[in-house]
Amino acid sequence: PSRPWAAMASVLSAVFTPPVPAAHQGRHEAYTALFDNFAKDGKVENVGAVSKVRGLYSIDWNATGDHMLLTTKDSSMQWLNVERNVVEKQWQGAWCWAESDPTNPERGCGITWGGDFRIVDARQSEYAADVDLKTKNAKLNKMLNLCWRPDSTYVAVSTKSDYLQMLDVRKMDVVLGSSMAGTSEVNQMCWDITGEIFVFAEGASPGRLAVTRGVDLTEGPLVSLSAHQGGCISLARDPAGRFLASGGADCLLNLWDLKSLSCVWSYGFATHAITTTTLSHDGSLVAWGTGGGSQGESLVSICGTDSKTLYHQHQCGSPANHVKFHPKQPVLAVATTDCPRDGSYLQVVHTRV
Repeated sequence: PSRPWAAMASVLSAVFTPPVPAAHQGRHEAYTALFDNFAKDGKVENVGAVSKVRGLYSIDWNATGDHMLLTTKDSSMQWLNVERNVVEKQWQGAWCWAESDPTNPERGCGITWGGDFRIVDARQSEYAADVDLKTKNAKLNKMLNLCWRPDSTYVAVSTKSDYLQMLDVRKMDVVLGSSMAGTSEVNQMCWDITGEIFVFAEGASPGRLAVTRGVDLTEGPLVSLSAHQGGCISLARDPAGRFLASGGADCLLNLWDLKSLSCVWSYGFATHAITTTTLSHDGSLVAWGTGGGSQGESLVSICGTDSKTLYHQHQCGSPANHVKFHPKQPVLAVATTDCPRDGSYLQVVHTRV
């Protein structure tokens, strides 16, 4: 293990897993039966439409789950029809991250390293919005990440120099909202389901979760939660709004209750830093990967949020650098750092019970 406490944490997680609550016993038994037979009966698809790219930076399902928005290492953002296994549209650029619009299944947005922010619409040949952010604010350069507010009115973006900026995207003319300079490394970010709470992961040691009010960054973090012994790297919220998951350099995946902002469980099955995490559409499953570098585990772990049980570790051939659950079904998309022979950088794992 890359951390001295990782092996011990894995043992403790297995020994001290609590009894499954009676209300969740049926679903727990169904998941147990599914994953016990997954090697023989499980369904995993290699998405051949992206097998020829040099790799993927980010993946995201659209709001209805029939398409995915991908950013590739070949300098393109792709609109993938998952059911037909066809890339229907692509936009060139040095994209580093993209996300689908949470309320419009035809739209998404992407950010380039150099600060170009664009909203794309699969029905249009032109960009729905196109702005060079550094012409509006010189600090908006060397971009890393973005995320939509749940009502699609704002997009938060972050830079390599740990600067956060809110973008008002209600009109084609993108307007800069509030901003702040982080006091430590800013990693992934997300809102709660109401859009009134904004959370971002801080990579200093100890890793922290910084909580701000809605789209207002002027006051800085209202709450700062100690989250990980090492840096806090990855972050995800379930669509049902119950849980927040955070992954850290301490090899722990922490599960948080969003209403109370309290940590309700820690999963200790990883042996490398958890660089990507996701929660299922109903919040019953959490998955994570450790593909931040070539030394990550070549598997994705899948656990229950109510049962606290490790159900499955999916062998994906190389470390997973991005995982994302389908917005409406128990289907998991996995982007890997390397492409296995006769395989793809993108796999779809079906976890329906």
